[in-house]
Amino acid sequence: MTDYNIPKHYVIPLYLNVLHGNFLWIDDVDAFVDSTRVALYEVTDKQLIQMYNRCWRHTITASWLCGIGRFSQHLNKIETLLIPSQTCYAGQFHCFALARFDGAESVRVLRSYLDTYLPVGVRQYDQQWAIGALWWLDRRHGTDYAQVYLANPDNWKLRARDQEYGTLSPEEGILHFQKVMDFVDQYFPEFAT
Repeated sequence: MTDYNIPKHYVIPLYLNVLHGNFLWIDDVDAFVDSTRVALYEVTDKQLIQMYNRCWRHTITASWLCGIGRFSQHLNKIETLLIPSQTCYAGQFHCFALARFDGAESVRVLRSYLDTYLPVGVRQYDQQWAIGALWWLDRRHGTDYAQVYLANPDNWKLRARDQEYGTLSPEEGILHFQKVMDFVDQYFPEFAT
C-alpha cells in the first residue's frame, strides 16, 4: 500500500459519526475513539491531501483528523474548501479544525466565512458551526469577534422570495460546538488545547 491509498478504515467507521457531531450521541464511543486514534497515528499528509480532493465523506473525515491532531499545515486547503461552501456537510468540521488550530489565521478564515454567508437568507450552510468556532476562539483569547455577528438578529433569518420562513440559532450553534470541543478534550487528552 502506497501513501496515496486511503485505507477504508480512515473514512468508513468515522464519517457518519463525525457528521453533525453525531459522536456525541453514539453508544459505542470507545470504538469510534479507537478508530479515530488509529487513523490519527497512521494517516500521512499525502493521504489527507487526497482525502480533501474527494467527496464530502472523505473531506469531513480529513478535517476531523486534522482538527484532533492539530495538523495546521492544512489550513490553506481548508480555507479553499470552506469559503466557496460547495460541498455539503464538510464545512462543519472545517470550522472545527480551524478552531483546533487556535490561531489568528483561523479567526481570519472564520470571519471571512461569516462575512460571506451572513445574513443567511436562502444560504443555510455552516454558519452555526462557524459562529460556534469563532465564539470558542474568542473565549480562549479574550477577544470578541463573534459579537459582531451575534449583535444583529437579522443575520440569522432564513428568507426566500422576500419572505422570512425561519431563523438559525447562533446560540444553539455555540452550545453544540462547545459540546464537540468538550468531547475532544475528554476523549483525546493527548491532543488537548
